[in-house]
Amino acid sequence: MTPEQIAKLINLLKIKRTELRLSANEVAKRAKVDPGTVWRIEQGLIANPRVENLVAIGRVLAISPMELFTTAGWFTADDLPDFGTYLSTKFEGIPEAAVEDIEQYVDKTLDAHTRRSSPHQSLRHYNHCPQCPPRPEGVLT
Repeated sequence: MTPEQIAKLINLLKIKRTELRLSANEVAKRAKVDPGTVWRIEQGLIANPRVENLVAIGRVLAISPMELFTTAGWFTADDLPDFGTYLSTKFEGIPEAAVEDIEQYVDKTLDAHTRRSSPHQSLRHYNHCPQCPPRPEGVLT
């Protein structure tokens, strides 16, 4: 993990723990992890925490493994599904028209907030991995 990723992970864990009003020792107890491990992770002394420890801590703090792994840099944007696939999977049975509307809304919102100073790729035309062929024009999922 990079220093930036470590800092993001520390912040995520501390914020969630504080919101739940739990001590590091209580998190460790509930996660069945050594209290020193929780403390060292929060202090940034463990640059690459064990997956099982991080998942156990995350479970106590109501942080999904996906959020932990992306925060830690173990998953990148290229590892994640495209937005349309995510929506269709997360909300089984969502109409294709709804997926298209949501993607257009997110595109417009990103445009408004980035003001094209850092152009982003339209969500409707983003492939979830470099190995996949580009989606044909007009095909959303």
